[in-house]
Amino acid sequence: MRRWLPVPLLAISLSVCATATLRTGQQVLSVGDTAAKVIGPRGKPDFKVPVQNKFGAYLGQRWQYNREQDHVVTVTVIDGNVTDIQDQHN
Repeated sequence: MRRWLPVPLLAISLSVCATATLRTGQQVLSVGDTAAKVIGPRGKPDFKVPVQNKFGAYLGQRWQYNREQDHVVTVTVIDGNVTDIQDQHN
């Protein structure tokens, strides 16, 4: 029984990542949206970091937006599509 416990937990964590969204004004940004949809309401990112695979090949970028003091939104864009959204409050 203990061997199978990580399997449902992994499935739950993957579904949580797949439903990441961010509201900007009246628009909602979701995983799978295009990079153009990010730039439209948010504008150009404040900071960009390249995303690489374990061999150092370029995959995409992480775009960081400073929303307020101690509030950063990080949007990962790979192949022109949003693959992850992180909304961080410090």
